[in-house]
Amino acid sequence: MKHLVTIILFNVLCLTANAQTSDFYTRQARSYQREAAYYMRQADSYQREADYYNRQTQGNLREAEYYTRQKKYDRAKTYQNRAKSTTDKALAYSRQADNARERAADYMKKADAMLSKSKK
Repeated sequence: MKHLVTIILFNVLCLTANAQTSDFYTRQARSYQREAAYYMRQADSYQREADYYNRQTQGNLREAEYYTRQKKYDRAKTYQNRAKSTTDKALAYSRQADNARERAADYMKKADAMLSKSKK
């Protein structure tokens, strides 16, 4: 009888430990999902900045073309330099957006791994 009670108690403890472990994996997965969402918002923000600088670049190139037709080459050169600067900024923000998307994908993979562990 004592042996039977010990076995039943051991099984209950194992189930409780497994439930706590499963709960840990689920919480960890939620945490990773929140991190992924954060990085996706960051990526969207960086992409909006890149789009803004691309529009600025287009405007500066139009101005440079206009001043070239007017034969005001100093002014055209100024707008070409501005266009180059804004292009560099757009590329930098695009790289940041790509990096943020990669981080978000990594966190989603981690979340998926945690969820698969919690189901076992």
